[in-house]
Amino acid sequence: MSPEGPTHNIVSWQASDPEILAETKVFSLHRKWVTSSNDPSRCGEFVYLDAPDWVNVIALTADDCVVLIEQFRHGIEEVTLEIPGGSVDPGEAPLHGGLRELREETGYDGVDGRIIGVVAPNPAIINNRCHTVLVRGVKVVGPPQLEGYEDIHTKLVPLVDVPDLIRSGAICHSLVIAAFHHFDLRTGE
Repeated sequence: MSPEGPTHNIVSWQASDPEILAETKVFSLHRKWVTSSNDPSRCGEFVYLDAPDWVNVIALTADDCVVLIEQFRHGIEEVTLEIPGGSVDPGEAPLHGGLRELREETGYDGVDGRIIGVVAPNPAIINNRCHTVLVRGVKVVGPPQLEGYEDIHTKLVPLVDVPDLIRSGAICHSLVIAAFHHFDLRTGE
């Protein structure tokens, strides 16, 4: 692959209207029938998850501590160390969703937020994006407003300790690691 991207002619596939196979609170399972635009003999069923965009928040205090959360993750059946985040509500801008999730999960808030990166969590099977929000100078403005199924513990960790937490596997969530990579790329810190 060249630095500019692929050099051969890959184009979008033709697809039928999606059919909803299952709906849950966090995503719906869709099926569509696809045909290669380059070779119509290549066709078949494709199943994917339709999910809202997600947002993760790197929240820094005035003394350069990161607001981290610990929570039990049912998918891997472990307690993980992460940054606050969640789903962007319908019609909500990702920046506002990030600030909302920060307040709801931790009780912290800040005024200087900005998007520093966007990734496709798993473009092979999920159609959403995950936005990384950076907020500096955060402070506690109230108690967390957790949803009924959330059990979250907030902790402050010096920013300089984050690389070691990632290297050791203490931070293992791929989207959190991607968020800190965006932080390094965009801020030079």
